[in-house]
Amino acid sequence: MTERVPRAADRPVPPAAGTTTRDRTVRRDEGGSGTSGIRVEIQALRALAVSLVVVYHVVPLRLPGGYVGVDVFFVVSGFLITGHLLREVDRSGRIALARFWARRARRLLPASLLVLLATAAATVLWVPQTYWQPWLREIAASALYVENWVLSHDAVDYLAHTNVASPAQHYWSLSTEEQFYLLWPLLIVASAAVAARLGAHRRHAVAAVFVVLTAGSFAYSLWTTHTAPPDAYFTTPARAWEFGLGGLLAIWAATPLAGRDRLRTVVGWAGFGGIAVAALTYTEATPFPGTAALLPVLGTVAVIWAGAPRDDWSPTKLADFGPVRFLGDISYSAYLWHWPFVVILPFALGHELGTTSKIAVLVGTVLAAWVTKVCVEDPVRTGTPLARRGNGTTFVATGIATALVVGVAAGGWFHVKVQIDQARAAAAAFAAGGDPCFGAGAMDPERGCADPFAWTDTVDTTFAKSDLSAGMPCLQGGTNTEVTTCRYGSADATETVALLGDSHTASLYEAAQELADDRGWAVVTYVKAGCPALGTDRMLGVDMPLDEPRSCELWSQEALRQIAEDDSITHVLTSYRSDIYKYVGDDGELQDEIPFEVVQAPLRALADAGKQVHVVRAVPTTNGVRPAPELVTLEVGAPDCIATAGRVDDPCAGPRDVRLTPDRIADAALAMDDDRIDVIDLTDAFCDAQDCHYLVGGVVVYFDGSHVTATFSRTLGQFLARQI
Repeated sequence: MTERVPRAADRPVPPAAGTTTRDRTVRRDEGGSGTSGIRVEIQALRALAVSLVVVYHVVPLRLPGGYVGVDVFFVVSGFLITGHLLREVDRSGRIALARFWARRARRLLPASLLVLLATAAATVLWVPQTYWQPWLREIAASALYVENWVLSHDAVDYLAHTNVASPAQHYWSLSTEEQFYLLWPLLIVASAAVAARLGAHRRHAVAAVFVVLTAGSFAYSLWTTHTAPPDAYFTTPARAWEFGLGGLLAIWAATPLAGRDRLRTVVGWAGFGGIAVAALTYTEATPFPGTAALLPVLGTVAVIWAGAPRDDWSPTKLADFGPVRFLGDISYSAYLWHWPFVVILPFALGHELGTTSKIAVLVGTVLAAWVTKVCVEDPVRTGTPLARRGNGTTFVATGIATALVVGVAAGGWFHVKVQIDQARAAAAAFAAGGDPCFGAGAMDPERGCADPFAWTDTVDTTFAKSDLSAGMPCLQGGTNTEVTTCRYGSADATETVALLGDSHTASLYEAAQELADDRGWAVVTYVKAGCPALGTDRMLGVDMPLDEPRSCELWSQEALRQIAEDDSITHVLTSYRSDIYKYVGDDGELQDEIPFEVVQAPLRALADAGKQVHVVRAVPTTNGVRPAPELVTLEVGAPDCIATAGRVDDPCAGPRDVRLTPDRIADAALAMDDDRIDVIDLTDAFCDAQDCHYLVGGVVVYFDGSHVTATFSRTLGQFLARQI
């Protein structure tokens, strides 16, 4: 499964992470606070951007494109940092890299590490343990400023891309900025050195390098926006062009234009208007960044270029308004605090954010940001021994503080891992004990199990979330068309059963192993993520671009060929979530229903090759299960749902007619009326007459929303054996 562009609730954006709250340059012919040297228009940009971000996260439907604040801040950072570095080069002919990085560390890290530490504590205090490992992992990644790469990786991880947004997810943008701060000075130093060697003008050389880098990054951003959206959205190479445009503006318009107030007024308002239009009209469906990012980026460039004109109708007076300046001053800390409030507060309150709690988030964000700025940001940057000592002291202190946060997160992560390992061993021992009412066996009416859906001591939701089938590592992903397999059982087995399909087939691996152990068979996998193995170019895999269905087609054609030609394979077990795939009709339009003949052709071909084909009807899914009725904004998997509800009997059961998914594959197989092709229905192991359940026989059924846990899959083996 390829990545989806992050949903509205999952697109955190950055504050003015890379700049001091008072960016001073020589100002002439400027209104507002020109006498103090404060760039009032930049403070206004910060205030606007952080307001867009916070409102977007608290009430996303009111401001669906508020995520464009990231672009505003990237341009601002590119402009300010480039200008600062070039002025230093002009003065001294060099850049004091250690001093620059130490100042960045004192400016950014104290507040950022404080918020991460508080977030880790709040997670342990209020959030169910099923969330701890992924959230603590992202807290550690954020402390090391690699969160953007972690999110980019997770977004294309078939089993991780649906994870609930963590309270540290917004640090992806800060990670991008930190990487910019590390590499940008080196680029300027190298460009200036080459210019000196060649006898060229220093700024011309830097500008030439920036032009090439900006153009290349923009081209890469355009390409990845359509081919690899997570790379485009999260990674530094795809965002560098936004810093680059700010840097080029610093080279060619280092100081605001003097005079021509009317023109500058028009340009300034046009810039602010462009940002506002993007925030109001863009949605989560907008391909981003790509060309869409040009509107807020160029709007920011326009505002900075226009400066603060004195015209009566200019935006200068509004930009210099006290609350606007105050919000610009606290924008960094406001950004750091607001997202953990949004994510964690529903858990602490036990219900979703209502009007009162949303107001509390806004007030709490401003208050926490102000306290952090006054008590942490400003003192550490200017008024502590750390600021007066050498750069080495700053780096040592930074290393110790970062190690503390990473250590706390890693300690919590390993604490959970120990519990998971213990629960895994206990579950294996319990399953080996032969309890007839353990797992799916509790659904067998002949066994007379007292309460199949009761909470028991064998229930461990944290373990369940990591209880992935051993078939999942066999799952092929991406656009790779080469067929690779996993095999279980003796090479001398009398018969071999092939597992053919997508990840839902892979999660039945333990059930197939139980069948193989019982009959002396072997199991071999042919499974690919998000791919219905039908051997046709008409099927669109999950999240696959409309013009790129070939990887699934070619892979499934080769898998079908190998299975048909392998005489040792006597049975084929195949299953797909047919409701998540689309069929491309003759007119090129996408259809929800797969034509029977498309499904029946490969099934018939396998039967003609001498295989007994067993189509396993798709198992029930969560279909938007909530952890509790009050938490209606959180759609999660079964372990999170059960953990949030507490130690109660099967709290997340749902109506059978809602949880069962349509299965076009099974219906097509039944319509063939062919003895060589049968349908296996495991629904009764999940559902009674009214409801489908996520807690059966003391076992959590799913590790996410639709893939069964390895433990429950193992107990399904008995049901599978009965029908083969």
